[in-house]
Amino acid sequence: MRSSAVLAPLAPLGTCLGAAALAAMAALLATPAARAQTSPWYLGLSQTFSTDSNLLRLANGQAAPEGFARSDNVSSTALLAGLDQPFGRQRFYANLALRDHRFDRNAFYDNRGHTVATGLEWSTVERLSGALTASVNRGLSSINTAEVGLLREKNLERTEAADAVLRVGVQTQLTVEASLGARRVDNSLALRALQSREFRQDSAAAGLRWRPDGASSFGVALRQTRGRYPKYIELADGSFQADRFKSEDVDLNASLAASGASRVELRLSSGRTRYDLNEQRNFDGFTGNLAWIWEITGKTRLSTSLARDRGQDSYATTAFNTPGSADYSRLTSAVRARLDLAASAKLALHGALAYLEREIVRTVSLGPFELPPASGRERSTQATLGVRWAPSRALLFGCEAGHEDRRGSGELGTAMRTSSLACYGQITLQ
Repeated sequence: MRSSAVLAPLAPLGTCLGAAALAAMAALLATPAARAQTSPWYLGLSQTFSTDSNLLRLANGQAAPEGFARSDNVSSTALLAGLDQPFGRQRFYANLALRDHRFDRNAFYDNRGHTVATGLEWSTVERLSGALTASVNRGLSSINTAEVGLLREKNLERTEAADAVLRVGVQTQLTVEASLGARRVDNSLALRALQSREFRQDSAAAGLRWRPDGASSFGVALRQTRGRYPKYIELADGSFQADRFKSEDVDLNASLAASGASRVELRLSSGRTRYDLNEQRNFDGFTGNLAWIWEITGKTRLSTSLARDRGQDSYATTAFNTPGSADYSRLTSAVRARLDLAASAKLALHGALAYLEREIVRTVSLGPFELPPASGRERSTQATLGVRWAPSRALLFGCEAGHEDRRGSGELGTAMRTSSLACYGQITLQ
């Protein structure tokens, strides 16, 4: 749990460095979590060198503006520190990452960022348990998007998250679970298109989970979300009008042991989302995720998934729980597959393929008058290949290559191609 809490807020950085650099940082930060059993403290230093053939995410055939370079080499240095301390029935953890990024040809994007994540897991003698988590991240946001355009200055995006979970029935077949969550996103640049994307969200959920045996579980939950873009429209007098939205969902979850070596995870949600102003983003229908994890051998693992999710939820979900850039699309469908191979106790290889289809609608407002509706579609094919080598408990090295080919249509769709390569090293002291 600790590693995911630290990794999640790196999503804005991953957009800029590319999928390869993001995977490198993921490996660096995940390692201390796995070693926390030997000591509650860790201190680490990492260095990543990456190159990206299309750092600015320019469309195919689009030339870089004067003063910009289409491709770039990036040096990323990170100081890592953390604590993972059990006490009694509780567990407290805290993680800190201080990052410095230097661009070779686009030096105006040089930046320093940080991530702070902390959490408390607790339980009682009876049947109560829960968790409290919080995180703050400051990092470089996406350099280029179809709506915002090429940012000629660095924009540091600050993301904050807080969550609380309460469970009743820890050791019983039936568990009641309730959760609360809050999200906040702000930008350092006072650019109108960026201001209209600043984000606030509060959510609450309650549900039941049934575990008939140790290998399977089934759940149902009701989820409600309230959010707003506080600076969506700038009025003539200089004040702002917020765009508010409301989402209501019913979630069905299942986890099944398909065999002794494989597992199926399912989430199916039925819901609706309504916006006060940007009604083009309204949604009614089903979303969900189906994943199959197969332990082919003791050293080989295959993970596959099918997903269909709303972009509104993806901003909070992606930015705080999984690596990747923020998703403002109205709807994203994705097919993913990943193969992990432990060649030896110290050497590991992995490869991944993904195909995504994004349905895009306008999400920004630029002045006193709301922009007319606009839409588009994007289809992306992504591939990554990586290797990790841990010669000792304190050292970790690796490289990852990535490629993305995107095809776009409509007013907001963009055709784009990029390749990236990142190599990294880390030393960890405990």
